[in-house]
Amino acid sequence: MMWFVTLVLSHAVPSVYVGLVKVVKRDLGPLGGRYWFRVEPHHEVYWTRFQEMYPHFSRVAYDYGAVGYSLMTGWLCPEFPSKEDLIGWLADTLGLTQGERKLLRLSVGV
Repeated sequence: MMWFVTLVLSHAVPSVYVGLVKVVKRDLGPLGGRYWFRVEPHHEVYWTRFQEMYPHFSRVAYDYGAVGYSLMTGWLCPEFPSKEDLIGWLADTLGLTQGERKLLRLSVGV
């Protein structure tokens, strides 16, 4: 069901083609992991444009526990300590409806 995430992200930044979206977990061993979206084929271009279109993204990301360095680059998706935080951040940043939020959670297995 990652097609729904792909649909949401492609509508969020219509000027950048989104072919595929993956939730990536970066394993930090005993420290846990960090979750973020990989947008293909133009990951860096997508997130640069996203941050231009949604300048409040970083404030919302901090509220969800995003890692500071992932917010400082200007071309990365913020990294979060859980999938729930990742989805919550995206939903709040885009102002999704309750129904869209539920579909988003289902699509990533939260």
